[in-house]
Amino acid sequence: MGLCVTIIILMQSFFKKTLKNWGFTFGGSKINVDENLPPFFDSIRLRDADWLIKENTNLKEEYGFSIISSKVVKILDTVGTPKKAIQGVPYYIILANPLYYRDFQYICCDVPDRDNLIKDDDDDEGNDCEQSDMVSIILNMGYIPDEVLSNFRFETGFNKKFKPVMDAYLAKKGKPTIDERKAKGPEAKTSIEGGNKLLAALSKAF
Repeated sequence: MGLCVTIIILMQSFFKKTLKNWGFTFGGSKINVDENLPPFFDSIRLRDADWLIKENTNLKEEYGFSIISSKVVKILDTVGTPKKAIQGVPYYIILANPLYYRDFQYICCDVPDRDNLIKDDDDDEGNDCEQSDMVSIILNMGYIPDEVLSNFRFETGFNKKFKPVMDAYLAKKGKPTIDERKAKGPEAKTSIEGGNKLLAALSKAF
């Protein structure tokens, strides 16, 4: 093996042009991946921003954890129509990719009357969404405290069993319970002026 490597190095050193003419050479061309896009929050499409906000809101209001911070939610809530938008999937989130959410048979949270499209094997109309929610929860388990995961099992009706475990954890940390958070409604929208200032500041950072 060592002899072969030595021969290759010598041939590359002394017969590089000849080898190149014969089509044998080590090298490559530089790939330009710069799409000349504006900063992230200036180039994200409105529907993509809305999708992430609704996915996060569902997890926060129904299960007590978030996958993005409140600051990011406020920025996404104030983005305008981009002059040049990111094409394809803008996030490193599996369910943001249509190919994956179809394979998982996942119904996204931005779909109107989502619960009516999800069919399960019981007559309880209050837990229809948990079939799809389980997919999102499993894929985002990294955001759930270990203490909650260790005292919880995924099974039929897990929605009602998950909340008490998460509420106990939130109470222990001195935070509002899931129902208390939900009662407050959606996070307050920032003003356009304030949102633009925050967006401009973050755009520089990205």
